[in-house]
Amino acid sequence: MKVLMRGVHLDLTDSLRDYANQHLVDPIARYIDDEATEIEIALVDINGPKGGVDQECRVTVRMPGFSGIHITETAETMFQAIDATRDRLEKTVKRTVEKRREASSQGLPDDVRF
Repeated sequence: MKVLMRGVHLDLTDSLRDYANQHLVDPIARYIDDEATEIEIALVDINGPKGGVDQECRVTVRMPGFSGIHITETAETMFQAIDATRDRLEKTVKRTVEKRREASSQGLPDDVRF
């Protein structure tokens, strides 16, 4: 799996990068085991130093044979935004992969299903 991570209007520190890998990429990797899959993560500070609820995490997942999945979450801290994105992304990826599995098993005799 190819992971592209960038910070927009903020410095992408090692701790932030590690947190995103550990709490966003690793949980998604359980459902996706294809090397051709690409995950693009953009961590954005919308208002800059003005503050407010302006930390945004944008994730786009591209898997072969599937349409792209794009999730955006905004929160007070970047860590909260990453966690919220992970929750939505996990549900979406799991649902998408299971739909594909169900569709691929349709039309087979009952004794052949997995």
